[in-house]
Amino acid sequence: MGRPQIGKYSISRRDLLYAFYGLVSFTTLVSCGTNNGSTNNSSTNLSTNVTNTNSKAAIKLIRLGYQVSGDLTHEKGAIEKRLAPQGIGVTWSQFVSGPPLLEALNVGSIDLGPAGETPPIFAQAAGTNLIYVVNIPPGTGEGSAIIVLKDSPFQTLASLKGKKVAYSRGTAQTFFVVKALEEVGLKISDVESVNLPIADGRAAFLNKTVDAFVEGDPNLIKLQREGSIRVLRNAQGIKTPGGYYLASRDFATKNAELLKAILSEYYNVGEWANKNRRAAAEILAPKVKTDVDTMELTLARRKYDMKPITEEVINAQQKVADLLYQLKVVPKPVDVRGAILTTQEYAAITPDAVRNKA
Repeated sequence: MGRPQIGKYSISRRDLLYAFYGLVSFTTLVSCGTNNGSTNNSSTNLSTNVTNTNSKAAIKLIRLGYQVSGDLTHEKGAIEKRLAPQGIGVTWSQFVSGPPLLEALNVGSIDLGPAGETPPIFAQAAGTNLIYVVNIPPGTGEGSAIIVLKDSPFQTLASLKGKKVAYSRGTAQTFFVVKALEEVGLKISDVESVNLPIADGRAAFLNKTVDAFVEGDPNLIKLQREGSIRVLRNAQGIKTPGGYYLASRDFATKNAELLKAILSEYYNVGEWANKNRRAAAEILAPKVKTDVDTMELTLARRKYDMKPITEEVINAQQKVADLLYQLKVVPKPVDVRGAILTTQEYAAITPDAVRNKA
């Protein structure tokens, strides 16, 4: 796949998003479903959410996004139980990664969803009207790694100079690769970046059409146990603000009480998972097509948590944005504060248990 030309800014916002991420369409979500007793495809039927932002009572359906790594809150039905007494249904749409999830948010087909630190920066550069809702602190870093095959001649990251490295552009893998290469004196332009969706990148790696690949759990654990790969660098010790839940500004500001309730359920399920990792793994393992032991280790590396959007979080995210612009990964400066709410607005949507972690 050739690199898109993004030096000129006189193209549409959607074209920018597609160019940045390497997307064919935001509808690269892999499944859609509903937990409100009916069947709905939230990627195509944009009229299913009859939210009138001038009237809280008009909200009948909340549309949530999640990624193929699984969502325990979805599987437990916690948000559905919380909102059912208000007559509000919930649909869930699954996406292959953060970039298409954010594009779905941008066009209004979902209301809220998670992404790593990198996709929102690309989205801001493309002019979307998304806002950071709450911070998801990073895990241990062991769950993502730059890998080579066991018999590869490349022994160090530095030896990848000029070689093909496959990863999914615009995802958190991008920032990971940037920082890992920086440690050994390389820029991302010093390697041949091969922009492929995760499944395609894995296939290219195993077929030896690329030299290295950025893999994540649970498949990383599987490959490590098989002994078929070597890890050149995992993400341990690489400083990142982590991920975020994001929403449109209108949805966040005009449905504050509802959003706070939804975030509370995400937080409560996460707290349960941290204390009951085996039980959580038993729920998620069949959904992500892995065994329970592997899923349990995946969750141990992930750790569920939430933090409020603070000055510290904003400044850390701005450093990521500045570095990606400096390296020409994004084509123009990004002001993270353009996607931030006021202190009062955050107070209205942030659960008390989360706000106390500031």
